[in-house]
Amino acid sequence: MKQTVSEQALALVEKKIPDLRGELTPQDAATATGLTVGEARDALARLMELYITRVTADDKGNVLFAFETPLRRRGTKTAAEKWAEWKDAIWRGFKVFFKIWIGLMVIVYFVVMLVAVIAIMVAQSSGDRDNRDRRRNDGDNMLGGLLRVLSEGLQFAFWSRAASPIGYAVDDYGYRYRNVTPGKGKAKEKSFIIAIYDLALGPERAPRDPLADEQEAAAFLRAERGILVPSEIVGLSGVPLVDAEERMADYLVRFNGDPTITDEGVVVGEFESFIGGAAARADATIVPYWDEYEAPYEHSGNSAGRNVAIILMVGFTLVAGVGLLGGGLAALAVYGSFFHSGLARFLLGYIPIAFSIIYFLVAALRLPGVKKKERERLERNREKKVMRAIFQQKLWHNTADQIYFTMVSLGEKELSKEQVTAILGKLLPKLQGDLDLGPNGEAIYNFDRVAREIEAAERLRRGNSLR
Repeated sequence: MKQTVSEQALALVEKKIPDLRGELTPQDAATATGLTVGEARDALARLMELYITRVTADDKGNVLFAFETPLRRRGTKTAAEKWAEWKDAIWRGFKVFFKIWIGLMVIVYFVVMLVAVIAIMVAQSSGDRDNRDRRRNDGDNMLGGLLRVLSEGLQFAFWSRAASPIGYAVDDYGYRYRNVTPGKGKAKEKSFIIAIYDLALGPERAPRDPLADEQEAAAFLRAERGILVPSEIVGLSGVPLVDAEERMADYLVRFNGDPTITDEGVVVGEFESFIGGAAARADATIVPYWDEYEAPYEHSGNSAGRNVAIILMVGFTLVAGVGLLGGGLAALAVYGSFFHSGLARFLLGYIPIAFSIIYFLVAALRLPGVKKKERERLERNREKKVMRAIFQQKLWHNTADQIYFTMVSLGEKELSKEQVTAILGKLLPKLQGDLDLGPNGEAIYNFDRVAREIEAAERLRRGNSLR
């Protein structure tokens, strides 16, 4: 009977969610359905397990369940998330295809083109003197120039100090010497073929565990006596408070917690199964958002010398392809009728030209996106510095000057006062703060909600009751 009543309560409450615009307390659900407050609370807790929800408080001090409307089941993705996954899958597929093509073109075709150029020169030199003199003006100068470019490029790639720790270096007097034993402790440089991939496609970033935030939250609960508030989720992950409320609902479901509200109107997640447990495991460390390291976004991660060498190699393939279409294949006809065929023009002309153009285009088109991501990363790092000062020093009600000089006193001198003020303006909506005027007309940045939640969590951990 209890299961039947529970299913009925679930259906009744779920039906009323759209009428209440997705936001309802247990009292709202009981009023709308005729259920008891306890039955409505149980139904809402079950619906929270089924659908994406935020857990917050209303203006009367009740726990408020805010559902997405229309209801979206947990584990389902939004249209934007699906599109992002499609783009990522397409990009991954293109990278696999293009890496294979790069390996074929830059390594195999480079050698083929080099052999073809040499073969053309041999064919030209073996002809009669008149033809040789006539063709020299058309082709020999270009081909000789290509070989000189190739030679200089290879010298730059493999003899420069920056290109490789093993090879030729230059002493203080400008003489090259063999350096085959790099010093111990030096990071091993990536291979040249990987550098070729990275110039076009970008260096691979370290993969991130999709459950890293959940592992960190579990470690935090174990270390902090099973108490969690949304502002602490912000401190762990850097998400806005509205997203922290959604994560709170997820953690309540995932870790079997209960939402409770204090006299101050603070929603607290209580997780009894984490109370009195052992300390957090070493493989689930707790790192505040402002201390998390984020690797820089680099276009290739290669040295300038390597990039120049790669550009010369790809450029040689491009120019050689153009040269073969422009008369080189005719010169190679002495070696066989194949070089008169359309297949030869396709394989030795159009394919290398198309590859080289695509290679340069992909590398060039990625550049604005990489610069944008790096600017965003640096902006996040600046924001982290201000958040560290606010959270660690509890600067809940201060002017921009007070926050700035506090940061300076703590040794944080990289940001200017204007930068700190601009970042505080961005943090206000993220932390649901507001701006007040002081007695002298100065702007005071208030982060009252964060202050209430942090103080409530600390009080509960000291062993005080909720009420």
